[in-house]
Amino acid sequence: MRATFEEKTYENYFNAELDRKTTIFFPLGQVQEGSLGFDASGFSRNRRLWRMLGHPFWFFPHFDGVELREIADEMEHFLRRILREIPRMKANIIFQYKKPEKITIPSGKEWSNWNEPYFRYDIYKEQQELLMHIHNTFGNRTLVIYASPAIIDVNKLVEVHMRGELIEKSNFKKAFEINQHHRNTYIEEGTYSIACSEPERIDDFDLIEELNNLGEKNSDNYGGNYNIDFINNFRNEIESIMSENQFYSKSFTELNKSLDKFYEYKILYSFLVMRNFRQLTGNQWLIKI
Repeated sequence: MRATFEEKTYENYFNAELDRKTTIFFPLGQVQEGSLGFDASGFSRNRRLWRMLGHPFWFFPHFDGVELREIADEMEHFLRRILREIPRMKANIIFQYKKPEKITIPSGKEWSNWNEPYFRYDIYKEQQELLMHIHNTFGNRTLVIYASPAIIDVNKLVEVHMRGELIEKSNFKKAFEINQHHRNTYIEEGTYSIACSEPERIDDFDLIEELNNLGEKNSDNYGGNYNIDFINNFRNEIESIMSENQFYSKSFTELNKSLDKFYEYKILYSFLVMRNFRQLTGNQWLIKI
C-alpha cells in the first residue's frame, strides 16, 4: 500500500513540529521558499507587459526598479545581523525524509523478518553515498538521519500533525547505521528496524534527546562572527564534497554558476548554494544552537 500523501507534506509538518520542540536553526529560511532564489532580474519598459500586470503607462513606467546589488546588500546585512543575535551554533544536522509504503501481504520480500504488516522505504545508492561522505567528513560534528513516518494515510498524517505527535510517530535511523543496505523496514514508531538485503536489526533512538545532547556546550551566549564562519565553512565543505560526487557534481556546478554574482556576499552566497544542495539532493540542512 502506497502512502496517500506527498513526501513534502510530511517534511513540512515534521519541520514545523521540530521547530517547536527543539532549539534548531533553520538556515535556509526564506531561501528555501525561493524568496532569495532570483537567478535573473531585469527591468522592462514594455507597455504591453506593464498593462498586463495592471500598471499601464504612456511615457514612463510607474516604478523605477531596484538594482540586484541593492537587494543583495540588504539581505547580506540582514542575515549577518540574525547570525550575530542567535546563540552559538553547535552542530549541523542533515535530514533525508522518506515516504514509506506498507506491506500487508506475505509475498512481501521482507515479510519473513516480521511475519506481520510492516513499513519500508528504499535506500538509494547515490543518496546514501553522499550522506556517508558527509558523515565521514564531519564525524560527530554533523548528525545525518533518515526520517520516515509510521503512517501511510494522509488523514492520519494530518490528525497526528494537529496533535503535535508526528515526531513521536516517526522512525529515525542514522545514515551510517544502514550503510550497505538498500531498504529499511519497521512495524511501528519507536521500535527497532530491520535493514535489508542481509537482515540487520538496528535499534531506534529518541530524536529529541539526541538533538538536545548534540554538540558541546559553549559558555558564549551569542555567536558573533563564530556563527558566520560556521555557516561559511560548512558550505565550503559541502561544495567540496559535491564536486567530488560523480552523480551530483555536474548538476550542482551548473546550478551554482548563476550564483557567481553573489560570491562577494558570503552569507547570502552560502545560503543560496545550500538551497541548491537541498533542491538537488532532497537533504534538509538544520543547525543545533
